[in-house]
Amino acid sequence: MLKTRIEELPDQLREPLMKSGVIINSYLMGLGFIHMDTSRDPSYKENHLLSYLVQDFLQSSISLLTLGAEGLLNVAKREIRFILEASIKLCYVQQKEYQLPIKKKIEKFDAELKSQRISVNRELNLYLLPEAERMPFIEECGRIYGLTSSYVHLTPAQLNQRIAAIDLGRTSGKESPEEIDELNAIVARGLAASLVLLFHSVPQYVAGDLLVGANGDGPNWYFQGSRFVAAIDSEYDYKHERQARLQEIKELRQRKVFF
Repeated sequence: MLKTRIEELPDQLREPLMKSGVIINSYLMGLGFIHMDTSRDPSYKENHLLSYLVQDFLQSSISLLTLGAEGLLNVAKREIRFILEASIKLCYVQQKEYQLPIKKKIEKFDAELKSQRISVNRELNLYLLPEAERMPFIEECGRIYGLTSSYVHLTPAQLNQRIAAIDLGRTSGKESPEEIDELNAIVARGLAASLVLLFHSVPQYVAGDLLVGANGDGPNWYFQGSRFVAAIDSEYDYKHERQARLQEIKELRQRKVFF
């Protein structure tokens, strides 16, 4: 079994992989908060898919760092596809029948859960996003899904990419920093989309509990840089905790967005 540690890698790979760790740990923090905050509802385990799928999200996201360190970059992209697809379907089912027990949900939405298509994302109620950001978010999900799907099924583009990489001496375990940076960009976008979808699958207070602290600030995490997470954050500017520093919070939020 491969067990490469980041400390064992060349200096030029260490920095982008450390960034991978920051992205993934930020996602785990958000995922864990959503899971724990929603679980205060006594019916959570009985009727919310996340109460069980949280384990799959954990496994897939944690695996990303190992896959990156081992040079298994295409496998990591497949995991992002799974996380995004699962997030879309979970959100869709929960929005359609929130209180329905999980077993009945699986029976009722059998076709949607089996499908490899994500067209149901156009039926989602993205009420936490400002209206101007809703269609751009749906389009972003489509782009990420399309990009990562190209690593699930063999395509001419994938073959040409692999041939070019091998011709340059880039085989598994011999990736360039630029390839890790490219993976980080896809991971960040995919995990940000997952968080936005998970926020929309749980009660509205959950996102507010995470994003608005006692002094109005949100958590100091990587996803402050996401355009769509920032857009959700802006929807909580009405909260009392923010009023004394509202203009400062708005300006700071805008400065932090970079993807």
